[in-house]
Amino acid sequence: MRELIFKNLTAIPSKKRDISLEEIVHRNGIISTTKKRSMYFVREIHKVKSKKELAEWIHIRKKNGAKDKKFFHILRKCSSAKKEDKLICKMRGTFYIVADVSIYNIVFVHTIKINIKNEESAKCI
Repeated sequence: MRELIFKNLTAIPSKKRDISLEEIVHRNGIISTTKKRSMYFVREIHKVKSKKELAEWIHIRKKNGAKDKKFFHILRKCSSAKKEDKLICKMRGTFYIVADVSIYNIVFVHTIKINIKNEESAKCI
């Protein structure tokens, strides 16, 4: 058996978008749950008047590149007593979008959580 849950939430006042997908698979006595989530936030909107001003803005941003580093984290937990295995991966960073006379600074967070457990141990909980 396979279940899929999809959510797409947009909050215009807070400039946030949250997309999540959850998949639950029951196969051969094993339950596998995979949750994927992507969140996007508009951190800053900068207005430019010309291509020259845009080039200057890009040059300044390249000097301050340390603020735009991407972070990646992996955590794995194994429990032989519970017969369960968990994996969590998380990535965070920023990117820019240029549209007309505006530059949008977008912060993103991507998360994937994988949980594999024995169906018998899930019933005891």
